[in-house]
Amino acid sequence: MFLWDDLMINDLKFYDGSIQDIKRVPEDIKKLFPCAFEVDSRYLIEAAARRQKWIDQAISLNLYLEEASGKMLDNLYKLAWVRGLKTTYYLRSKGATGVEKSTEATDNNPTTNNEPREPAACSILDPECEACQ
Repeated sequence: MFLWDDLMINDLKFYDGSIQDIKRVPEDIKKLFPCAFEVDSRYLIEAAARRQKWIDQAISLNLYLEEASGKMLDNLYKLAWVRGLKTTYYLRSKGATGVEKSTEATDNNPTTNNEPREPAACSILDPECEACQ
């Protein structure tokens, strides 16, 4: 099944580590390897609640949501409370805007500019700079 090559590396970078949208990956492999954002948070809460019974201290549970809405968060935290979780740790969500995707430069399509740039810092003596005041 030789899926691991340079094209796959670039595809994984482009799709933020997810294989779900890569057409050449078989469906059975896609089902085995979901990203954290592709796992239903209710399942994570249920699994953590079942483990919590056997753990004296709290479980550090991270929740991952593609889009976090107030209603969804309310439902998830109520579910965690009802199931007896002592705490959740982090809520991770994807940014509202996508970052520009880039891959390695090829000879036909260079994506980098090797010209030197001016430093991004300003002079401390600049009276116009609000950060240096």
